[in-house]
Amino acid sequence: MSYRTRDFVWRPCTTTDWATFTADRREAARPWGDLVVHHRRLRRLGWRWPGEARWQCWAKGRYPGISAQCARQIIGELCEAVDSRRHLRKNCQTAARYAWHRPHYHDVVYPNQDARIRDGRLLLRRGTSGTLRIRLPDAIALPRRLMEVRLSFGMVRLICEVTDVPRPQQTVIGVDLGVNTLIAATDGAKVFLVNGRAVKAVIQWRSKTLARLQQAQPGTTKGSRHWKRRQPRTSQLLGKTKRQVRNGTHRATHAIAEAVASATCEIGKPCHDTAQRTTRVHAQPVSTACTRTLIERVDYKTAGALVVNESYASQTRPVCGERSKRWRIYHCPHCGATSPRDAVGAVKILALGHHGALLPGRPLASPTAPTAQWFGRTPRTSLG
Repeated sequence: MSYRTRDFVWRPCTTTDWATFTADRREAARPWGDLVVHHRRLRRLGWRWPGEARWQCWAKGRYPGISAQCARQIIGELCEAVDSRRHLRKNCQTAARYAWHRPHYHDVVYPNQDARIRDGRLLLRRGTSGTLRIRLPDAIALPRRLMEVRLSFGMVRLICEVTDVPRPQQTVIGVDLGVNTLIAATDGAKVFLVNGRAVKAVIQWRSKTLARLQQAQPGTTKGSRHWKRRQPRTSQLLGKTKRQVRNGTHRATHAIAEAVASATCEIGKPCHDTAQRTTRVHAQPVSTACTRTLIERVDYKTAGALVVNESYASQTRPVCGERSKRWRIYHCPHCGATSPRDAVGAVKILALGHHGALLPGRPLASPTAPTAQWFGRTPRTSLG
């Protein structure tokens, strides 16, 4: 079985609903904060971290403001975060940090035992505190059984269970992810390029504006009137740019999915380590690229995505096999092959997926460009 999510914007309309909503999020933050404190003390003493089952028994009856199932979900999320950080630190990734912050608010998770839909309303059981009722929009249609509801500030996420449908495989394509060219895909005959400069501009504007806001922040005291006056501007900036990047990645992946429908994708593994060996100006676009999001959405919209190592894929000539560094348009002085650099990377990634090596003798496909519409403007096409 697989799962699909449906999100819609929701905020309480009355003072009573606001008080209920705030109390639920405060109560949901308590188990997370208590376990963070216990984990810090146990690590300081060198004692063993108990398992998830013991913490669930410990939390029984301690948080009456939320249901027992909700408390178990939050405890499970923290235990999973602790285990993942421990695994990363064992693999010499010392930058991975354990959860240390005690939040004032936390998302409230309602399993299917505590969530019901009756007469167009979502009924959420709040433990011993009653029931929270949320009106569902008319456009929301659930595919199948409701499994979980996640209540965040201004957003409600419905997680539903759907039946796995086998997706027929027609072809295999190579996909190269980049910054200026967001996605380059090839099936061996044609190369499809999607311009990514709009997403890059949004990320750069976010970084510059956020740096200017944070530069003005140190002169104020946290919690003061001047500090609170600046916080909504930061939240508004992050929310706006997040929606713009999400819109751009959705349109880019949708264009590739329409160009090569029902295809298995060989995607190059993101190499953010290269940002450590370049200048600061060139490192920022690489480190802030939304490659993980693109991989997830390409995998969702096509017949599947397999990640392969793309080291030196864009620098290796597909026809003669020589290696060199060129500009955006790749021109080989030996064999005379000319093509965008991202198209060369997509051809070599396709060869890596088939043969596991950068074999020479691969023909360069003719580049085309699927229509991509960014942020409500007129459709534009570009080769990079």
